[in-house]
Amino acid sequence: MKSIRTGSADEIGIPIEDIAAFYDRHWPRKIALGLPSFAKWQFVDAPEQQGRCSVCVSVAGSELIGAMGLHEHRFSLEGREAPAAELTTWIVAPAAKGKGIGPRMLDFLQERYEVLLGSGISDEALNVYLRKGFNYWRYIPRVFRIFDLKAVEPYSRIDPLGRKLAMHRMNAIGPDTSSARRIAAADIADPHAALQGKNAYVRDRDYFEWRFDRHPVFAYETYAVGNSAYVILRRDEIPGMSFAHVAELLARPEDMPHVLSFLDGYAQEQGLAAIDFTCTSSELVGHFIASGWFSSVDEPMFAFLSLFHPPELRDPQTTSLIYWARGRQAALADLGRMHVVKADLDLDRPTGAYYEARGLEQR
Repeated sequence: MKSIRTGSADEIGIPIEDIAAFYDRHWPRKIALGLPSFAKWQFVDAPEQQGRCSVCVSVAGSELIGAMGLHEHRFSLEGREAPAAELTTWIVAPAAKGKGIGPRMLDFLQERYEVLLGSGISDEALNVYLRKGFNYWRYIPRVFRIFDLKAVEPYSRIDPLGRKLAMHRMNAIGPDTSSARRIAAADIADPHAALQGKNAYVRDRDYFEWRFDRHPVFAYETYAVGNSAYVILRRDEIPGMSFAHVAELLARPEDMPHVLSFLDGYAQEQGLAAIDFTCTSSELVGHFIASGWFSSVDEPMFAFLSLFHPPELRDPQTTSLIYWARGRQAALADLGRMHVVKADLDLDRPTGAYYEARGLEQR
């Protein structure tokens, strides 16, 4: 094999179109990152990128043989901001496997960034991550609320106890007593007020506008709830079932009764069968569980979809996390203190099946 170079796509001179074509050729199923327009939005147009493509690539001569999707970000760890990257969709060309490409790519990333996070880790990739000093969280907390059991049943695995619990918890849902108003995500005021003491990606107006107000495919809704909480969600549907994903939640503990009441009322007003939320923060997740939401990790009596396009009931019903911080691994490993949500981990990305089902242009 020709001499191998590893670095950022921008520095090596690999255009985003070549990266999209690489994903399209080698990923097992069609994904949005295989489309140049979506890959550009995610890897070039994000505010931190400033028009640069920081995807980590390996090339042999001029041939692209490996790519690690990479969204540059800042991460607040114990109150100090550090250069960070959200890692996603790592693939090495079949002919290049077994030649040390993966470890070389992680070496480059660990030299450039101080904090690295990624989700949905395959067994093959996990072997490399662990040898490079990353730690692994097998099950990120995920909770869901059922509002229409009949609509959810075809997409679930429910034992008798799960059915009884669902009926009991549905009957306990009260009226919406919150005050909420629709706003633009970019108009969220002081997003870090709710993240005091949390380890989290830095959020600002430019990020919210790019991620939620200017998403090329999904239509997100942002709500200011009560005096200081913000909920970002999106509605979706598959045959016979409408549902919503909470993609971001910024709330203090005292805000949570209003947030939970709002979500119950929203679901009933929109005729939703279910809502789900994925978040690392034990403080936030605890409020959901105490309010009767199911835990995908701890309540196996009710198993609900984790992939919706195409619908797949997977085990586990949530995903994994790898994480690394240079010199401060113990601080980052305080996982309950971490605030990382669905939108942070590239878990809310359209699939090829989503494009096809909605007749969206794939280019």
